[in-house]
Amino acid sequence: MSTDTFRNYNSTISSLSKIEKTYKKMLENQNIEFVNEMTEDFFMSNPVDYNIWNAIDMLDIIIDESDPDTDLPQIVHAFQTAETIRSTYMNNNKLKNIPIKSLFTEDEWFDLPIQYKNMYSTSIDMLYPNIIEWDWFILVGFIHDIGKIMLLDNFGNLPQWAVVGDTFPLGNKLDPNYVYSEKKYESSNIDLSTNIYINNCGFKNVFFSWGHDEYLAKTLERGDNNLPPEAIYIIRYHSFYSWHTPSNGIRGYKHLANHYDWLMLPLLKCLQKADLYSKSNNIPNKSEIKDKYNDLVSKYFPFQNIKLFQKYI
Repeated sequence: MSTDTFRNYNSTISSLSKIEKTYKKMLENQNIEFVNEMTEDFFMSNPVDYNIWNAIDMLDIIIDESDPDTDLPQIVHAFQTAETIRSTYMNNNKLKNIPIKSLFTEDEWFDLPIQYKNMYSTSIDMLYPNIIEWDWFILVGFIHDIGKIMLLDNFGNLPQWAVVGDTFPLGNKLDPNYVYSEKKYESSNIDLSTNIYINNCGFKNVFFSWGHDEYLAKTLERGDNNLPPEAIYIIRYHSFYSWHTPSNGIRGYKHLANHYDWLMLPLLKCLQKADLYSKSNNIPNKSEIKDKYNDLVSKYFPFQNIKLFQKYI
């Protein structure tokens, strides 16, 4: 599949009406009050222990209605993403010597502030000298969408607009590179009409729309695992396309980013490319997936358990 066929939200394919409807509801209903409500409802009670493979198997019955590129179960997408990270960016548990500039389009690179062009004028493996082992990055590709279990009855039975799709800051005007921004669906949403943040406050100090990214990031922060903070950061912002992969080449929300956000941007770019361009109709055998990832899961999740939070009713 040619790369220019991905994330095509303007196709005449009839099924895209469902996608647009999902984004319309998202822009109308996602606000700070809703995010606070979801955070309280999910994280006010104790989590439930799950075997992580049982959690991953739940992805087998989930279809993401916001995704124009695939209608395959999410477990297939998880495997494809992880294997693309392994083959494209990894070499014996270390990052390959890949020029960071190659991760950006020409328009994106031109739009970068000069200090970050200078910072990125090296290879991806040289930008993070403090990180020795990188096999967790493959695992991030494998588990990054587990938060979509919020669509299931046991985890809240949330509507698609509250779980999937591109995330965006609340308390800030919607960036014009966001999906369907030209339709002005957010016009009645007060939390997308004013800017409340100081410049360069950092994404960690910004309210983001609720979804599978934030749910899984918060879950992992509260759980018993050996993932580094970089892994949780990448999971938290992997759907923040206006920032890491602007549709018009002009990066959105630069005024909110701090130095750490800029430092993490190349890693988000790596995951984005594996997340997006790995989608195909090549369906792996589930038993082969488990055999291949069992040791990696065990390394970062003691006893292969994950503590999952269910929506308080």
